[in-house]
Amino acid sequence: MSTSLPPREWTRPNLLISTKPELIQPQAIQAAFDSEFMYWAKPMSEDGLKRMLSNSLCFGLYNTSSPDKPQIGFARLITDQVTFAYLTDVYILPAHQSSGLGKWLVSCIQEHLESWPELRGTLLYSDDKEGPVRFYAQGMGMKPYPQGKDGLLILTRRFKGSAMSVPGE
Repeated sequence: MSTSLPPREWTRPNLLISTKPELIQPQAIQAAFDSEFMYWAKPMSEDGLKRMLSNSLCFGLYNTSSPDKPQIGFARLITDQVTFAYLTDVYILPAHQSSGLGKWLVSCIQEHLESWPELRGTLLYSDDKEGPVRFYAQGMGMKPYPQGKDGLLILTRRFKGSAMSVPGE
């Protein structure tokens, strides 16, 4: 049963952010995953990438001044589109960084999330550097969750598909 929300779009001069699945450019995402600037990700099989994208709510950022409308940024939510969303794989290509596009991308994601009346919470993994913590705090109101607060713990386990080291290997 598919109960997906209708696609959304946001525009600026020569730029588009869209959740339309047909606009996503898997080859651009694969190239980003294979780059040094995305140290937290790694390339995937074509089938794995296709399944990942089809099971996520994707936000593509496109340069509309070029005829082929290249994808220059991306983010995705792993979500039921009602109560919970996990934000991951957020990037802006290095040539387009430091121009406010990352802030715009997360503000569009935040606007979309705020339209869900039964949303309970969001989650993202980030390194513990001050920059990302401040960026997501300002853009989305996120903050580190102290372990054990309110009797809650966040439990994780990494597997071999992680670009980060897997404990014990």
